[in-house]
Amino acid sequence: MNIKHFNLDAIKAARTDIKTAPSGFRYGYIPHFFREDSYQELAKTFPDVKKFKLVDKQSGGGHKRFYTGSHYYSGLTWGCICHMQNLPSVWKEILEQSADPKFIELLQDVTGVTFNSLCNFGLTYGNEGCVQEPHIDGAVREDDPSPIHSTIAAILYFNEHPDPIGGTCVYAPDRMTILAQAPHLRNGFFFFEQHSQAWHGFPKMPLGAERRVVSLSYSQESKPIKLKGSPFHRLTCTYRLKNAFRKILR
Repeated sequence: MNIKHFNLDAIKAARTDIKTAPSGFRYGYIPHFFREDSYQELAKTFPDVKKFKLVDKQSGGGHKRFYTGSHYYSGLTWGCICHMQNLPSVWKEILEQSADPKFIELLQDVTGVTFNSLCNFGLTYGNEGCVQEPHIDGAVREDDPSPIHSTIAAILYFNEHPDPIGGTCVYAPDRMTILAQAPHLRNGFFFFEQHSQAWHGFPKMPLGAERRVVSLSYSQESKPIKLKGSPFHRLTCTYRLKNAFRKILR
């Protein structure tokens, strides 16, 4: 596959900027993650946030409030992306290229974290009052029942302008001391290795501010999970057919 939307030079150059927290997990920020022409198209075609659903609850040790859109999770659909077909074409390309083995190999090399499968790709939106207090992900919580747990998590930022607010933070175990924060919300990739002390979140969004992001994570599997979205797969996809029947029964 031609990984045409990512800025490969910027990703490779970030190799020397990766940090290790006192607790032992790796984290970092990669600016200019997408080619500028691709980024402008992605920002322009970010899916309609009016269709996103509000999430407002306690999770992982903190309160979160934001809106969620289309979401792929490998532990639910095991590679099937039929439910993501309504995304704009450039966004479907980003989803598919995010799972490309060559791209995964590059990210592994740069971040120093081991993974081989796309675990999560979810669009989220925040506006006034949206927040995610310091928390740890289910991937490292002992009581989490999920069938697949990521080894690395990342946030991709898609605001049109480099707004210097709402950037993801990585915290020390006291949940107050900020170890690092994404500097702005335009064309960046902020990641952290999953760890029991990888506390992260973002501050409450003020009046007039927006936060357009993609939550991205990867997992290490005994056999890599490949995305399935070919025309033949769509014809035989049991997940898609079950969802169709559910809509009919409603």
